[in-house]
Amino acid sequence: MGGIKDLKEELSEMNLKLSDLTKELQDTKNIIRESLKLTSDTINEMMESFTQALKDVIEKMSDMSIQMNVKDSILKSLGIEGLFPDFLKKK
Repeated sequence: MGGIKDLKEELSEMNLKLSDLTKELQDTKNIIRESLKLTSDTINEMMESFTQALKDVIEKMSDMSIQMNVKDSILKSLGIEGLFPDFLKKK
């Protein structure tokens, strides 16, 4: 009968260890989930910031291009387009 008692004790210990392991795995899963959520949020914020910065740059470049086209058109309409070197016109 002593063998059954020892077996019950071992099974009881194994059950406790499995319960502890299960809890640790659940904690690890939660930590990984929180970490991935934080990483995802950070990437989304960075992308929003990058997108806005890119829009601003494109808008400024478009404005500069329009200004240059207007200047070129004025110079052509005045008939003085050849009087200024190209590097002066682009400023």
